[in-house]
Amino acid sequence: MWIWRRQLKRNAVFLIFALMFAMFAACSGKDTQKKYEAEDVEVHGGRAMSEESGFSGKGYVSFGSHINGYVELPFSVSQDGVYAVRITYAAQSKNDWSGVRVEYDDGKYLCSQRLPESEAFSQVLVNAPLELAKGQHKLKIIALNRGWLFDCMEVIPATEEIIASITPSKNPVSKNASAATRELYDYLLSVRGKGIISGQQISSMAEIDVIEEMTGKTPAILGLDMMDYSPSRVERGARGNSVRRAKAWVKKGGIVTFCWHWNAPAQLVDEDRPEMRWYDGFRTKATKFDFSKAIKDKNSEEYRLIIRDIDAIAVQLKSLQDSDVPVLWRPLHEASGGWFWWGSKGAENYKSLYKILFDRLENYHKLTNLIWVWNAQNPEWYPGDEYVDVVSYDTYPPKRSYGIFHDELQAVQSASTKPKLCALSENGTLPDITRLAAEKSVWSWFCTWCGEFIERGGSYSDEYTDADSLRKFYASEYLISLDDLRLGGE
Repeated sequence: MWIWRRQLKRNAVFLIFALMFAMFAACSGKDTQKKYEAEDVEVHGGRAMSEESGFSGKGYVSFGSHINGYVELPFSVSQDGVYAVRITYAAQSKNDWSGVRVEYDDGKYLCSQRLPESEAFSQVLVNAPLELAKGQHKLKIIALNRGWLFDCMEVIPATEEIIASITPSKNPVSKNASAATRELYDYLLSVRGKGIISGQQISSMAEIDVIEEMTGKTPAILGLDMMDYSPSRVERGARGNSVRRAKAWVKKGGIVTFCWHWNAPAQLVDEDRPEMRWYDGFRTKATKFDFSKAIKDKNSEEYRLIIRDIDAIAVQLKSLQDSDVPVLWRPLHEASGGWFWWGSKGAENYKSLYKILFDRLENYHKLTNLIWVWNAQNPEWYPGDEYVDVVSYDTYPPKRSYGIFHDELQAVQSASTKPKLCALSENGTLPDITRLAAEKSVWSWFCTWCGEFIERGGSYSDEYTDADSLRKFYASEYLISLDDLRLGGE
């Protein structure tokens, strides 16, 4: 009898705790797991509909032709914590991309992303965790492009598994990545939202000397170019020195990023006019080379020349690999602008060229030292998540105009369906580092362009960034300089 009563008492205690837990879960679920249907939210610029099947609630909102339309809703959470947003949607446009920009509370930027194509209603998580204090909040989901339907959304507690799915992958896209390459990639992941890595493109080392003289600090990333290794420049006497400089910089413990102003393989205009000479052959107007012929016909002379040039650059990248130098590799940059020949034949030809380059370096040459940085500047030109580690943007704001570049961040994040690292791969005027730090900005690095943006005649040029702002930038605790890196070296 005593044993039975003790068991009864134990069961009663258990029942009380179970009821308390159930009440807590119900309360928590009300605040953090409630489904907000299309009919529950405030709609701007969309159209309420119910013709398609598969939606929940009474209907959905169509943003078929309403770019920048949005839904907005108030919600509450019962405790401080990290949350995730889950959207139920359908992306019906077969010939266009669909994307969203997500803001919270009073217009705070959370992230942007492309929506995976889905004719039926499907769920997708927003590609960023949302850190919230207990209480009332507001969420705003803005349509970035046409052709998608909003059904409902939920705000849910972010488990470790969810956080892993809404932050950049722990693995680079290169299956061949070396230990040093993985170490650099891991480092980029580790500082995301905790600091911004300083970078400087150089024409000589004068840019670095000026920054050191002005600030007492050294940029962590050295920006270099494969331009003079292009065969059509080499055959005219060009001699590159960027690989040598890269090796020396990494020996000091630094990071290198390379672009490639790819001099067209053939048919250079080479006239004695500005931006039309042989060494301007990376410009669309300075060559008659039609790379779309290479895309259409792998037996063409154009394709042979494309492969010849890629192989020549592979030799230089292999030299860096042999010295254990990982590269933030940014080829075919600024393509959507059309001013470079690799962007002169439209998005589809560009994407095909990018994939040829990727396949040749990764699968034929089996390079192990590349972190792939995409920089076409337009979501429609994105080659696919499997080819890209970092989405980047080149920005040249007005002189002495210091921003944090939300629109640029939107542009690169909305290119990919999966969360990616983000970089300001070229800038003129420096960003506002105080605001970057306050927002825990996810820009991984910046790289100020060379010449007048930082130096003129061996002295500091304050035309774009005034001297006090430069010093303030490099003095910030949010700024990661060469001395702050811990990636080996001397």
